[in-house]
Amino acid sequence: MAGDLRTLVAASVPPRRLEGVRARLAGALSSLPMLLRRTGADPAVVAGMREALSRRDWNALGGALARLRRSHPLDLGTILPASPTPQRLRAAEAIHRQSCAGCHDAPAADVALPASNLFEMARTMPAEEFAARLLNGVRGDTRSAHANPFGDPEIAALIAFYARGR
Repeated sequence: MAGDLRTLVAASVPPRRLEGVRARLAGALSSLPMLLRRTGADPAVVAGMREALSRRDWNALGGALARLRRSHPLDLGTILPASPTPQRLRAAEAIHRQSCAGCHDAPAADVALPASNLFEMARTMPAEEFAARLLNGVRGDTRSAHANPFGDPEIAALIAFYARGR
């Protein structure tokens, strides 16, 4: 969500993409209360976040997201090994060719939420954000129809594979 917020404040993003990112943020905010309840946290904070999004108050939304990140940090310890084995990298390359390349190697530019190039994403965004986006993307949505086909070892291999580049 924080990465999407950065996209919203970027000056060089086409209007159609901004529309898609706002819709994705609204969707994330609709499932966030359930996730917060699962952690025992108060989901009431989401109402203010939804209002900030509707008012396009990026500072308020960013502050709320920062507070959530501090209270619910992303633990990548089990997903990001120190150094992936050559076998894992070969497995990741095969997964990429079979499941990812069709959409991500030549993303359509004229859609609201293009399937961005994963190698470029790994190169240009913070590692934690890339890992979070890959975790979310792999688990899928209505566009990809994936139902979390990969476990932590495969996701770790994919993250390392993309980070190393082509």
